[in-house]
Amino acid sequence: MSTHIAFADKKAFDKYAEENPSKCLLIYNKQVFDVADFLDEHPGGAAFILDFQNKDITQIFHDDEYHEHSSTALSTMMKRKIGYIQ
Repeated sequence: MSTHIAFADKKAFDKYAEENPSKCLLIYNKQVFDVADFLDEHPGGAAFILDFQNKDITQIFHDDEYHEHSSTALSTMMKRKIGYIQ
């Protein structure tokens, strides 16, 4: 069982992101994911994810007009959860 990081708030998350530039962090529904190992596998390309690095992707993830996701996209991301913002 993995241990997840509990970020007190967005400011704590931002500090962690700044101190860990090798991670590609995304926020989804207050959950934090490190998708650095998925960049080359993303069907839309790494550049698309990097545009949203260290940002909240909750709305864009479900906006099929902007960027459509398959039914397995969320489960793929969930495997990379490292924490959550309280």
